Amino acid sequence: MRAALYDEGGGYYTTSDRQFGRDGDFYTAAQVHELFGALLAEEFSAIDRALGRPPAFTIVELGPGRGEFARDALSVIRAHHADLFARLKYVCCEISPALRRAQQEILADFATTVDWTHDTDDLAQYGPIEGVFFANEFFDALPVHVIEQRNAELLELHVATGEDGRCHWQTGPLSHPELGIIWKRAGAQLSDGQRAEISRDSIDWLKRIGRSLKRGRLIAIDYGDIAARLYTPDRTQGTLRAFHRHRLEDDPLTNAGKQDITASVNFSALMEYGRDFGLETLSFVRLTDYLIGLGLLDRAAQLAASAGDETPGALQRRLALKQMFAPQGISGSFRVLTMEKHSPQSIQECPVGEKREITEQTK
Repeated sequence: MRAALYDEGGGYYTTSDRQFGRDGDFYTAAQVHELFGALLAEEFSAIDRALGRPPAFTIVELGPGRGEFARDALSVIRAHHADLFARLKYVCCEISPALRRAQQEILADFATTVDWTHDTDDLAQYGPIEGVFFANEFFDALPVHVIEQRNAELLELHVATGEDGRCHWQTGPLSHPELGIIWKRAGAQLSDGQRAEISRDSIDWLKRIGRSLKRGRLIAIDYGDIAARLYTPDRTQGTLRAFHRHRLEDDPLTNAGKQDITASVNFSALMEYGRDFGLETLSFVRLTDYLIGLGLLDRAAQLAASAGDETPGALQRRLALKQMFAPQGISGSFRVLTMEKHSPQSIQECPVGEKREITEQTK
């Protein structure tokens, strides 16, 4: 999966910037409507105030796509929060050269504010960070191990190559001893023959974030759920899947490098292991509820009231806004996990769409 997605010679994310939007394989919320970035910009400003407006406020976006979110959020911050913009450093953490070029083009107007890095190991130049790590559909794009419960034993599905050159699954022992530990700590009870996924890379990224962040928040937006709801008995094949041209593909092992491969995020693992690195869970809610808590409905009503005689393009954009709060829209299947580190009590009072979905089960 790592080779198929990130190999420099032919990885899905490294060779093109055309994965997103109508002509790509999937949409992100930032491509649906610019209000997504505008609402999060206000959230970033609220976190800045709660931290006491530090001399340098840093936003690190993990996997910024083509840069639409950064453009929309920075535009609002520059227009309405000049003091924050003057202290702001926006860091795009991007491994793909093709996507980095697209981001640099779309963010050219913010050249003095935006920096690029390959991973969080390069963030030491900014000092201990006070600010936000923002991850929108980042964790679902990390490589996973596929496991299967067989006769009370946890096995792994490895990828093998047949004589015809085609890839196929081959069941064998766990490739890393810690996989069993991770699943015992943050997994769910599997039935015999049931598959699931484990992302060791997610834990590695949490460690990097915790090491870099002095005070502030991690905001992770992705599709997935807690393990108990994600790996129910009726989901015997796990959540690993592939997409091509907005269509679900039957086999993630075919067309390597030419289609998206993804798995739903096990948020139980993020919550559980985040604590090891100083990241305490603040809230876990549906993206729809989160955006409504940030004022989505009020902003949508304002747009409707000021619509007047709309051009076809403006009408299309306003209709696209429904995707942000309709249950069947893009926000309906996404969750938002907000975690914080070494923050004073005041930061817990700044808005996060504060309806909490955390139960004893999620803890």
